[in-house]
Amino acid sequence: MQVLKESVRNSIVEAAILEFFEYGFQNANMRRIADKANITVGNIYRYYKNKETLFKEILLPAERAIDDLGSFDEELNITSIKTIDDVNQLVTFLMSVLKPYTREIYIMTLDSSGSHYLKIKNQLENMIIQKINAYYPKKFDRYLLKVISASFVKGVFTVFRDNINNIRRIQDMISQLIVFYFRDMDQRLF
Repeated sequence: MQVLKESVRNSIVEAAILEFFEYGFQNANMRRIADKANITVGNIYRYYKNKETLFKEILLPAERAIDDLGSFDEELNITSIKTIDDVNQLVTFLMSVLKPYTREIYIMTLDSSGSHYLKIKNQLENMIIQKINAYYPKKFDRYLLKVISASFVKGVFTVFRDNINNIRRIQDMISQLIVFYFRDMDQRLF
């Protein structure tokens, strides 16, 4: 029996992240993953049963990070976005949770068609709706909040994708998106 090597597993994971990031789940190809990892396709299947199993493994840490996002208001004691300090605290928290998994979270939220991870995007959108409803009870139509949250989530992860190697730009753009969407929203919308 051959021993599975951690270095080979790590090469497969890194190659898979690149493949899924570039092509999405449905269009990803195990042959290209093997080529990027400098191994045979058969060797991938010694480590992973199929593409779905590999996909799940690379996204599990990111899924856990997303679950942690829901606690931001408890950790930061923020109930509205009124000052630049509120925005900075929120962005710092978001980046501490998301930064280690920027590619994986993008894959999960925007390039996971055909997998069960499509629900994560909905989970994020629903979390935003719930937080706004908690801060401003009965103030906004639920459908409007659905549109706002979907747009915000799409914007955040577009920023991540386009600036994957520029963390400072990601932070600046997320700050601007938060201000644009949520600062004094109770006073702007009627």
